[in-house]
Amino acid sequence: MITDYFSLAGKKALITGAGKGIGRALALHMAGQGWTIAASARTASDLETLREEAPAGQVHSFMLDITDRDACSATVQKITGQL
Repeated sequence: MITDYFSLAGKKALITGAGKGIGRALALHMAGQGWTIAASARTASDLETLREEAPAGQVHSFMLDITDRDACSATVQKITGQL
């Protein structure tokens, strides 16, 4: 079996600020390339729209305010348990 070590398909990434702008564009692009994305934002409606636009099952969303240290720790634990 030949392994393509340069292929990024099947990889995972956490993208904060994925509700709008560059974070959103990056999440959609990477999901389209086969990445599994853990996307975080502060607005539920932004995350819902992102999930609807992304390939099915590629984006998992999490509400997160990155200025809240405890919320960040809890979210990272939740993500590692789910992905």
